[in-house]
Amino acid sequence: MVRIAVSAVLLAGLRGATCALGSVQTREDSPAYLDSSLTAKERAADLLQRMTWEEKVGQLGGARRTLGRTGGRATFNKTAFDVTHKTQNGQIGFGSQYNYAKDVLPVVNDLRAEQINSTRLGIPYMTITDSINSMWVSGGSLFPGAVSMASSWNLDLYEQVVAAIRDENHALGVNWVLSPELDVAYDPRNGRNGEMFGEDTYLISEFGTRYVKTMQEKDENGFVKIATTIKHWVYGRGNGGVNRASMEGGINHIMNDLAPPYIKVIKEAKPLSLMVSYSSVDRVPMSINKYMIQDVLRGILGFKGLIMSDANSIEYTVEESKVSKSPEDAAQKALRAGLEHELSPGGNGLYTTLINFVNNTEIANLIDDSVSALLEIKFATGVFDNPLPSIENMESTLRNERHLEVNRNISRESIVLLKNDGILPLKKSNVSKVVVIGAYGDMVNAGMYAACNATDPAYGSSLRRSLARELGDANVLYAQGVDALPSNDSSRIGAAVTAAQEAGFAIVVLGSGYGTFDLSEMNNRRTDGEGFAHADLGFPGLQQQLLDAVLDTGVPTILVMSSGQTFVLNESTMRSGAIIHSWLSGEFTGDALVEILFGDVNPSGKLTVTMPQANGAFPVAYNYLASDDQGGFGTATLYDWQWPQVTRYAPLRFGFGLSYTTFEISSPMAPHVVSCGGNVTVSATVTNTGKVAGKEVVQLYYRPEHSVIEAPVMKLIRFIKVDLAPGESKDISLTVPHSELGYYVNGEWNVDYGNYTFWIGSSSRTEDLQQLNVTLSQ
Repeated sequence: MVRIAVSAVLLAGLRGATCALGSVQTREDSPAYLDSSLTAKERAADLLQRMTWEEKVGQLGGARRTLGRTGGRATFNKTAFDVTHKTQNGQIGFGSQYNYAKDVLPVVNDLRAEQINSTRLGIPYMTITDSINSMWVSGGSLFPGAVSMASSWNLDLYEQVVAAIRDENHALGVNWVLSPELDVAYDPRNGRNGEMFGEDTYLISEFGTRYVKTMQEKDENGFVKIATTIKHWVYGRGNGGVNRASMEGGINHIMNDLAPPYIKVIKEAKPLSLMVSYSSVDRVPMSINKYMIQDVLRGILGFKGLIMSDANSIEYTVEESKVSKSPEDAAQKALRAGLEHELSPGGNGLYTTLINFVNNTEIANLIDDSVSALLEIKFATGVFDNPLPSIENMESTLRNERHLEVNRNISRESIVLLKNDGILPLKKSNVSKVVVIGAYGDMVNAGMYAACNATDPAYGSSLRRSLARELGDANVLYAQGVDALPSNDSSRIGAAVTAAQEAGFAIVVLGSGYGTFDLSEMNNRRTDGEGFAHADLGFPGLQQQLLDAVLDTGVPTILVMSSGQTFVLNESTMRSGAIIHSWLSGEFTGDALVEILFGDVNPSGKLTVTMPQANGAFPVAYNYLASDDQGGFGTATLYDWQWPQVTRYAPLRFGFGLSYTTFEISSPMAPHVVSCGGNVTVSATVTNTGKVAGKEVVQLYYRPEHSVIEAPVMKLIRFIKVDLAPGESKDISLTVPHSELGYYVNGEWNVDYGNYTFWIGSSSRTEDLQQLNVTLSQ
């Protein structure tokens, strides 16, 4: 076991924060759990039988908010920490996102060392954190959000991103992340869509599998680098799009619409843990939903890893759902349902009440199982064997040039061009001066789970700053126009209009929801993110009025959207010469936008969520059921919604995105008949028919002619991104085993024989697809 010298940091707050690394020392009569040649399961079994009741219960929770921040400085309250640590000491977190890694590591290293040196058995913490597009604390590489990176449709590049995020986390001593999210971004009102990969379960599965495999890659000693947590089982279709709202619970709905990413990731990547959602599914909160956890997750899906609560979710069964009578009742119900670990960021975990049930054999056995599950992760990740991270290694790892180059590349490919009337790409000879209009034009809007102060230049370049570097400060005007958060102050719109007329060219940046989990940014004016849903899918506040006023001038105008959400683009908005969605920003998104605006980079992003046509016209996902597209009666059947007159088929659909070049997908071929157990291989030739290099995403969709239960009108089953020089052609083949073309009926996998329709093309839009018919014979 690693023995570490404890500095005076724990006694003196952050004064002189240093941490000396010790060497590996073995005890004279070393117990079996310290023998790294044994399996994680064997080591956990040996340690478990040595633990007292109090030590076991303590492993069921932890202290997530280790460091605070006051007056712009990191702070550590040892008294408060010790109170939590006494009863919850299985894992530890970092606290405030605005603290920098260089200030966090010495303090947390001392806490880790104290835990190893000053406890009876020396059981280390798991260091746990969320990690979507960066480390939890500041000082690392800041990548674009999950929905942004998924818009690249570039799995290999995304894998490089995850490897960089993994290595930066690991350098800080993180060995357990609460990611990735496998939720389906189905409801555009949900404020958490920016944390998700998109609306299609196959696409989510592919990105989720890459995340878990890459994060859980083993080191040279065979230890998992960082354990992952797939989440939230199950989530994404909360009533009204509200974060913790209830959901439908039909098993066919669960297994076909929500579970597929979990099924693939569990089978192919073997994540070490899983988090349940806040939702009540079929009226039963997931924290105590034994059917969904034991029968479906453990039984049908075969998940073997640790299962944990979401933050404070066990407590909510008492306070909100009223399905538990007391904290003790809630803890017992959650444990019996199958939750093996509790997340309670504030240190008020309900599993601490289980200390009173030492004589309850059932509870004692369940706690043994739960502690064993956590210990196995600890041994699998090497926390008993590896030295603590050093400042030197952290400094050489964070933001190294390789990570920054990967970041630049994913930023370029994550941006989606939705409209271009020929205004793009710009030529510097024709655009000598521009004005950036809108509060989101001068911030880095990275999402709640990113360590990013949106208005602090230290976290990256806003579009305004990036343009100023490209064109010169004197040639880039800026006018905020209206507040980023909703207000009734329109007094600055006139100045924005004047600036547009002066510059002669306008780039209007509108968006929603900037900010982190910092308490100063959590308020009722916020417009996107966890806990902030949308009743209106337009631009929050007076941003639409600002855009309209600029467009009314006739000045050539480009609209850039910055958010994790989709927006309704009304007729007035569509007057913009070009429309771009940049999603949630990374530190280089501003630079990438400038490269795209001036043609140095050809946009290649594609939508992973469909853009709604009206506030009430949802669900809007491309893969709806055929019966969802039947509105009126008699001859009045053209529309699903009669006011305004729109259908489920939205023009800005999943998979769509424009380029500065043109592509042709020609000669599509597939076998007419495929025998039982065979593969369907669809081939085609992709040609860049334009004058500049570009990247095209070839997408393959399918639908059975007949099915036991209703199937979507089409469903993504394969995709590939192809890089082509002008005039270049490449032959591509997409192969799908017959066994993948099925669906669940009452919890059992069913694959139909008979006729199938396949579509190959550049998006899910009808005009972008070519149809092929294949018969699967018995």
